Parts: sequence; structure tokens; C-alpha cells
Amino acid sequence: MASAGIRPAMIALGDSVYHGQVGGGTCAGCHGSDARGTPLGPDLTSGRWLWGDGSPDAIANTIARGVPAPKEHTGVMPPMGGAQLTPVQVRAAAAYVYALSHTGATP
Repeated sequence: MASAGIRPAMIALGDSVYHGQVGGGTCAGCHGSDARGTPLGPDLTSGRWLWGDGSPDAIANTIARGVPAPKEHTGVMPPMGGAQLTPVQVRAAAAYVYALSHTGATP
């Protein structure tokens, strides 16, 4: 997959970050292991974005800055989900979420 310059290796790293296998990512705890959302965090597969336009850059910005005042869910998202992610891990998590929300984008 090369959408938006995203490569399969970046998506694979993002999957590992999302599921807590790399960087201590906590994404699945609030967005669900399948990323379809929970009462704490929104569905990341639907293509509906509460923060930004759904581009990889916007997703990375939301991950990096967090969501201190959620619009629709009860969970507050601290910057990087409370993990200590590197810039590469943030971009990888964004690539993974972008791929989830675009049909046929995952490897």
C-alpha cells in the first residue's frame, strides 16, 4: 500500500503500537482491539473524524496532542494515549489508523 506515502512496514509498526506491543501504546484500551470504538473512544475504522480531516498528519497530530475535551465519548485521551511514544511510533500509529479507515488500505 502506498496511499499518502504510507508503506506496509509503517502500518505493521503502527499495529504493534496500537496493540501495546511497541512503545507501551494504549490505543486498544479505549478504541477497542478491533478499533471499532468503545464508550471511552470513537470508532477509528468508520472514516468519520471528530478531530481533523482524517489525513495521516491530522491523525498524528491528534495522537501527539491528545484529546483533553472529548466531543462524544467519556474517555479523555492524554497526549500519546499516556505512553512515551517516539515521533516514528506516533507516525506509525497514525498510518495504521489511516489504513484502518480506508477500504483496501491495509496490507
